[in-house]
This record gives sequence, C-alpha cells and structure tokens, in this order.
Amino acid sequence: METAVSYNAKAENRQFFRMIFATVLPLLIQSVFTQSSNFVDQLLISSVGTEAIAAIGASNKLMTLYNGFLYGSCSGCAMFMAQYWGKKDYKSFQKIFGVLVTVTVAAGVFFSAIVILIPERLIHFFADDPLVVDLAVEYMRTVVLAYFLMSVIFPLEHMMRSMNKVKVTMIESIISVIVNCVISYILIYGKLGFPAMGVAGAAIGTVICRIVSLIILIVYIKVSGNVIFRDARNIFVYNLTFVKAFFKKALPLIANEMLWQLGTTIYFIIYGRAGTDALAAMSIMQTLQQLSKIFSGSFCGASAIIVGNEIGKGDVGRVNRFCKKFHAAAMVVGIVSGLAVLAVRPLMLYIYSIEGTEVGNYVSQCMLVLSLYILLNVNNSINVEGIFRSGGDTSYVTLMDMGSIWFVGMPWTLITGLLLHTNVVVIYFAYIVLELYKLPLGYFRFRSGKWLHMLYKETDQAQAVTGE
Repeated sequence: METAVSYNAKAENRQFFRMIFATVLPLLIQSVFTQSSNFVDQLLISSVGTEAIAAIGASNKLMTLYNGFLYGSCSGCAMFMAQYWGKKDYKSFQKIFGVLVTVTVAAGVFFSAIVILIPERLIHFFADDPLVVDLAVEYMRTVVLAYFLMSVIFPLEHMMRSMNKVKVTMIESIISVIVNCVISYILIYGKLGFPAMGVAGAAIGTVICRIVSLIILIVYIKVSGNVIFRDARNIFVYNLTFVKAFFKKALPLIANEMLWQLGTTIYFIIYGRAGTDALAAMSIMQTLQQLSKIFSGSFCGASAIIVGNEIGKGDVGRVNRFCKKFHAAAMVVGIVSGLAVLAVRPLMLYIYSIEGTEVGNYVSQCMLVLSLYILLNVNNSINVEGIFRSGGDTSYVTLMDMGSIWFVGMPWTLITGLLLHTNVVVIYFAYIVLELYKLPLGYFRFRSGKWLHMLYKETDQAQAVTGE
C-alpha cells in the first residue's frame, strides 16, 4: 500500500510540473512581450525628453484604471469559465462569457467617451507642467481607439486562458508587440519617409497593436472551430442566473481593481507634486515594477487556470495538494525575482541614460525597495491572483487588497508625501508596508479552507430552482 501511495504522489508531482511548464511558459513569453512593449515605448520616447516620459506616464494612469475594470470583470468571469471548462459544461461557459462581453464593451464606450470629452481635466490631476499636459492630451486623443478594442480583446484572452489555450494568446502577443515596436519606432522618430510624431507616434503604434491582436484572435476562433463559438447565438441569450452570478462574484473584483488602481493613481499624483524628475522616475519605476513581476505574474496566472480547472473536476483533495505545491514554488519564484531586480539595477540606469541624474538616483534607490517588494508580492499574489480567485473567494480578496492600499499604504503615502515631504523613495516604500499587511491574512485564510467555492454547483442549483 505504501509503495502505491508513494507512486501516486510521484505521478501527481510529475503531472503537476508538466502542467506548470505547459501553462507558465506561454504566459511568461506573452508577459515578456507585452511588458517589453511598454518598456520599448518608454525607451523610444525617453530620447524625446523627460516631459514626454512624464506625459505618457500620466496619460496611462486612466488607461490603468480602465485596465483595472477590465481585469476585475474578466477575472471575475474567468473563475466561472475555468470551472465550467474543467466540468465540460460548455453551455454555461457561453452564458457567463456573454455577460462578460456585454459589460466590458459598455465600459469601453464609457471610458472612450471620457477620454474624448475631457482629456485636459484628467491630466491636470497628475501634472502641472504645461508641456507635460499638452503632450499627454495629444497622446490620449490618439490612443483612444485602443480603449474600445481592449473591451473585446480582454474577454477573448481570458476565455482562451480559462480553456488553457495559452499558446494562442502567447502567439497573439508576440506578433502584436513586434508590430507595435516597429510602428512606434518609425513614427516616433520619423523613419521611412514618415514625419517624426513623438508621443502621437507611440499612441498610433499602440492602436495598431490592438487591431492586430483582435484580428489574430478572431482568425483563430474561426479557423479552429472553437466549441464555444459553434453556436455563437447562445452567447448573447441572457440568463438571469448567470447575470446574478457574474455580478455577485465579479463586482467585488471590479471594485477591488478599480479602488486599487485609484489608490496607486493617488500615489502617482503625490509623486507628481514632488516635481517633474520625481514623476519621470516613478513613470520608469512603474514599468520596471511591471517587468519585475513578469515571471511571478505568469506563475500566479497559471495557478488560477490550473486550480480553477481542477475545482471543476471536483477532487477537493487534489486541489488542496496542488495549492500547497504552488505555495512552496512561490517562495522560490520570489527569491529569484528579487535577486534579478538587484542584478539588473545598474543596467537599467544605463539603458535609460539616467546615470548620475536626479531621476537616476531616485530609480536606483527605488529598485532596492522593489527587490524586497517582489519577494513579498509573489507570496501574496499566489493567493490573491491565483488560488483565492479560482476558488471564487472574491469578497475576501477585495478586503485584503482594499484594506492594504487604503488603510495601510495610503496613510503611509499621505503622511510621508504630503505632510512630511520626504524623499520619493520613502513614499515608494508604501508598497512593502502593504504587502506585509497582506501576508498573514492570506496564510490564515488558506488554512481555513473557506476560500474554496464550487461555483458551478451554485449556478446549477440556482437554475434548478428558477427552472431556467
């Protein structure tokens, strides 16, 4: 009996790691290309001037808020889709996906309208420099089409991920990012006979990138005969059970992402009050922070897919064993990511051509803070971004995140930034403080087992009662 148990454990471990590599690697490659696109755009625009870096950083804050809404909506729906896919309940998958697309497209129209109507008012929240404001408005008015395109791309990408079709989104990202980099380079600097367009060129590159992404996804769906789209009419036949289920689980995540992004936006406003150099440094740090989380984010994203699919299969014991393996691996990922940040610190200063400058000093010191932040963040994110979300524990996730940024990080930022007027590096340290707050909350919640919800059972029971 012991030999059989040992063999089964080893077999399960091999299967676990095969699933990890098959899922993490495509997500990692996709993240590398996606974040590299932002990095390359920032590098290209850095030669235009500090004001241009600050302008794109400020204008992207609204995009970040919008991304937060889309991510909250899509991750709220993805937990259902992953479980339905594991259960092979394709009709329920279609119904919840239809609700998601309706919500995100409506949001895309709303956010696009705001950008078109009042861009100057939005930018004045983040910057006072007239040149920064003018450049930011120029960028926003050009990039606005990308807002609407994202409202369709995000749901399609999360649908593919829930089905573990991560290679599709990987290929989509590789092609679209390459297109973005090439187009941005040509238009920013005026190559191949085009006029030098500066920040507007970067915006056009972003729009074309989104168009390419959408085309690739639509072509794949058409060519592959995707089971969810075989009878696409059913997607938009709304069912009240699934509408209620979506909003019950997605609204906390939407609120969480929006309030989280709003909190980080307020951080950015405080940085902006410290001057253009501080704003430029924090714009760079925002990109470096995203780059530092490429591997860990892919790892946590893989955990959400795998755990969600396993929950749909109904083996709770196997789910818990997989989660414990993810926790052990998260520690290793965090250590490696933190050391990587320290290793590339001199290189980043050189690449951005900010060595010896005030901006460079800020970035260098903040990267020390970032190395510790990423270690803590991975261990929290494996719960918040992966395990708890796949288990439908959205209310607790929201309490963890909102509590950390509004009751821990925000007081720190306001006191150090607006009252004490400390160095921007001290203000940036708020990220570590909020991660320390979340660490014990995630640990005890997982141990309690209350995070695990069989979402497909809840909707099945609701339909049985209503007769839908």
